[in-house]
Amino acid sequence: MPEHGVPEGVISREDLAKLAALFDRSEYALDPLSLSAKEAESQFEDEVLMLFRERVEPHYSSISFTVFRCKVRSLCRAYLRQNSP
Repeated sequence: MPEHGVPEGVISREDLAKLAALFDRSEYALDPLSLSAKEAESQFEDEVLMLFRERVEPHYSSISFTVFRCKVRSLCRAYLRQNSP
């Protein structure tokens, strides 16, 4: 497994859809300082940390949280591009 990759199966389609929705509400908010945007950002960070601790950290010690988080953000961007109306 590449050091900078996310192992297949770590993030399900459902996980990605949920994370992408939160990412969209925070990263692309009209008012990034709004309470809604900040709450979405906090939820996104909590979800990513939970996924990392439960599914990555115990099995893939070579992957840091920072690398995982960056990959998740990239996957969210790609998901939003592919699934935008």
